[in-house]
Amino acid sequence: MPVSPSRPARCDWKVIPVSWCPFCPCAIFLLNARDEYPMSHFLFVAGALRERTSEESAELQLGHRLWGLCTGLIRTNLQTYLDPESRGLVYVLKVGLCAEFQILSPVLDFADLDAFLSDELRTEARFGFVRIDAVRPLACSSGVSQALLLNVLQIPDQAELNRRLALGMHRLTQAEYDAIMQGATAAGG
Repeated sequence: MPVSPSRPARCDWKVIPVSWCPFCPCAIFLLNARDEYPMSHFLFVAGALRERTSEESAELQLGHRLWGLCTGLIRTNLQTYLDPESRGLVYVLKVGLCAEFQILSPVLDFADLDAFLSDELRTEARFGFVRIDAVRPLACSSGVSQALLLNVLQIPDQAELNRRLALGMHRLTQAEYDAIMQGATAAGG
């Protein structure tokens, strides 16, 4: 599959070495357009804002049955990987996993919010939002949640987990999502 500067790079491409280049010590790679885990789910992180705590931010978004996209990277990744069956998990900083939901809509623009919500969620949804439903509360403490995420996502240390959580969203495979849900439910969620 040819790669050109006009073709956007997609993070879901799996790079497979197919042969060695005889002129240099590098491999020639074939890009496979889909990985072996076509279903994508998402771990969203609610962080603290000037206007409200991370817990208040999560409650506000879940209460309005939407999840805001606070960065352009989150918007781009959701546009790329969102499937009709995608689900979301919410991790609240210093609280832990607190909710699971079904994602109903494709990525929508901030301008699609009504005047009240656009004022209320201007920080959380400045890059758009998705509509959600079937919100299921989870009660998994911060310590248990972090241990679960370290184990399921095979993250080597706490610093790397913190770095990934700071990005605001993490893509999950079906197996990762199932394992996190199983662990969160067993922990009391």
